[in-house]
Amino acid sequence: MIVILIGLALVAIYANIQKARRNKIEEVIITPASIVTPTAAPSAGR
Repeated sequence: MIVILIGLALVAIYANIQKARRNKIEEVIITPASIVTPTAAPSAGR
């Protein structure tokens, strides 16, 4: 029973550390898409 409690405590500690480090791990750079209207490709052989 003690081993199970220690295991759960370690998992909880690990999860809290990862949650605290999430801002450094997940850095997202968003670039706006250019506004380009698609042109219709000419049909080949139809």
